[in-house]
Amino acid sequence: MANKQDRNFPWLNGRNVAHRGLFEAGTSAEENTLEAVERAVKAGFAVEIDVRTSADDIIVVFHDNTLERLTNGEGLVAKWGFKQLQNTLVGNSGKGVPSLPEVMDIVSGQVPLFIELKSPDHDDIQKVCAGVRHCFEGYRGPVAIMSFDPRIVAWFRRYMPKYARGMIVGREALLNWKNRLVIPYWLRKTKPDFLACDINLLPNSFCERWRRKGKPLLTWTIKDESMAKIGQEHADALIFEKGSGITSPTP
Repeated sequence: MANKQDRNFPWLNGRNVAHRGLFEAGTSAEENTLEAVERAVKAGFAVEIDVRTSADDIIVVFHDNTLERLTNGEGLVAKWGFKQLQNTLVGNSGKGVPSLPEVMDIVSGQVPLFIELKSPDHDDIQKVCAGVRHCFEGYRGPVAIMSFDPRIVAWFRRYMPKYARGMIVGREALLNWKNRLVIPYWLRKTKPDFLACDINLLPNSFCERWRRKGKPLLTWTIKDESMAKIGQEHADALIFEKGSGITSPTP
């Protein structure tokens, strides 16, 4: 962590990042599960997870807006309470949807934790932001928030300035000329400590200028060795999945 004056987070590009944990589809270590997170920690990788809110405002670790792709449940995640989500089995893990505090207990400061906040269906970002803020209380390890939604990053700049924050840069940001025009505005509003750019957009002049300023650039999602090679050349840390040839820093 750092105060408003000290925005130096050397751990942001200190190691590669396991996307949704070190997951393996079809196994007990499905994406964003406790086992996938535990595998990443044991291997020495930083961990990236996705979070959103349940109907009773618990911060849960789940990527999709709806349950169908990965669970035996149906409908919007946000329409179910946490108890119901705990009983909704994720893939072949045999376990339900975990909460953010459960993940943080496993990571326990051993490796950096990158938390991607998903935008709610409605315009009110307060619940997901405040919920994550509450989960951070008492946590001492290196942790960063990031989002495609600049409103979320701006919220954390205002209310939790001591934590590292990042903007996720996707196709919509760089390939749409109208969106490109507003990027400087949102960078001023959010003051991100790092960017996380789609690997399919690298290299590009925007990210090259960012790196020349000495600021960390992460890239996602590295799925094979050719992507890894591009990422290693044009970014500071790789958000990767199994099969990409990324080796564990832990012997």
